[in-house]
Amino acid sequence: MLKLKNRKVLAIVAVSVVLLLAGGAGFWWRSKGTGAGKEMEYQRVQVKRDDIIVGLDSDGTIEFSKVNLRFGVRGTVAEILVAEGDQIKKGAVIAKLDDRDYRDEYQLALAKLEDAKEQQLTSILSMQLKLKNTEADLERLRDEYQEMEAIPEAYSAYERKMKKMELDNKEVEYQNLLKEFAILKKQNLQQYELQVKMAQKNLEDTILCAPVSGVVLSLSKKVGETVSDEEDFAVIHENQAVKAVTKVIEYDIGQIKVGQKVYVTVEAVPDQKFAGEVSKISSLPVEDASGLVNYLVEIDIKDPAPGLKDGMTCTVTFVMKEVKNCLVVPYEAVRAVGGKQFITVLDEAGNMVERQIRAGFTDGTSVEVLEGFEVNETVVYLKRKSG
Repeated sequence: MLKLKNRKVLAIVAVSVVLLLAGGAGFWWRSKGTGAGKEMEYQRVQVKRDDIIVGLDSDGTIEFSKVNLRFGVRGTVAEILVAEGDQIKKGAVIAKLDDRDYRDEYQLALAKLEDAKEQQLTSILSMQLKLKNTEADLERLRDEYQEMEAIPEAYSAYERKMKKMELDNKEVEYQNLLKEFAILKKQNLQQYELQVKMAQKNLEDTILCAPVSGVVLSLSKKVGETVSDEEDFAVIHENQAVKAVTKVIEYDIGQIKVGQKVYVTVEAVPDQKFAGEVSKISSLPVEDASGLVNYLVEIDIKDPAPGLKDGMTCTVTFVMKEVKNCLVVPYEAVRAVGGKQFITVLDEAGNMVERQIRAGFTDGTSVEVLEGFEVNETVVYLKRKSG
């Protein structure tokens, strides 16, 4: 669940500079007698440059952009050309299966297609010859019938009738042959062509290639082992892209925007703070065991370190306001008197000297010093002992 970093910051962000300049309740002089009798002690801090950040903190998880790869067919692993941890390019061959059976199937499908083509060609040639002979017979019958019609006195009515019937039958036979020939020429070899394509695809699927560039995270099999088309063989970290994923409670999700700056810290990678930005905010809620409504937020991490691992827990800080590389002193070291800000410093002789400064932004823990102080000077202030 998302929590505000130093809950009093909400008020401080809005009025911090005003409080500092106006001498309000933002800074109080800590004396030895304050704090209901709690013992106080002097603290010395060397002033340095640092960043002051006000934001929302949330627990999250590091997630790699992963691509799971599997062969398109079953088989025995014949060759593995990469190792875990290898950096590979898109299109690189990862592994190969024994392809002898699939190669035989492809060659058989090709042979069947060629045989079907030859049979079709033979049928077409035969049909062309038949059409040519039928056409010649038809022309002969037409000439004979025309002659009989031209000199009807030379032929009986029965002879002319039979010749006309023979001519009509031959005409019908010829037209039917034309239709058959047209169908034969259009005869589809799709079935055989499809078998070739499927066999070719199976053969190609015996080679597993990387669809993206990245790092090989894992390989599930060794040479000689059997793999199916339903199990992952390799996992690739795509382009070394790293995300942080967190849940943001519904009351705070309105403060989160796509493109918003984010800092991510990981306990396993100490002393490093990774910059990123919000890349996605889920529109669908996720309820946790307590019944609170949260929304998943994804953050793209820029320049991730090699030490980051998938699944690591992290802290995500959504930046609301930030002042970078400024002179900072502890919040407790600044006190306001008459609308002016003062701190106590050590001079060259080691004496405590009060000095006026001009304060700027604060997150409730540190204060930005705009004027009146130099880096590496030492601030002295009273701090309540813990316990």
